[in-house]
Amino acid sequence: MPLPSEATGCPEYNGSIVDRPVYRILHLVFALGLAHALFLLGQEGVRAYELARERARLEEALRQAEARVARLEAEVKAVKDPAYLEALVRRLGFVRQEEILRRR
Repeated sequence: MPLPSEATGCPEYNGSIVDRPVYRILHLVFALGLAHALFLLGQEGVRAYELARERARLEEALRQAEARVARLEAEVKAVKDPAYLEALVRRLGFVRQEEILRRR
């Protein structure tokens, strides 16, 4: 009975199955795929970190904008008060018609 290598016409290979040239190529492909996967994982980590920083910055900007809106709403409410308006106008140096402006 001929050996399997003689029947197929392939040269005989006495080495380990893992050392065959085909498996070397498969190991190389696997190593490259693993390196690529690790690179992509690292990129996603960097992206997640940058997005977290951007989110924190935007949340801080939102808090500042909400505080500014609250101050402006309080100012609008105060402007509706005649006493506040009179005090504001006097700070700007205006006087009523019947008043006389005197220098200090």
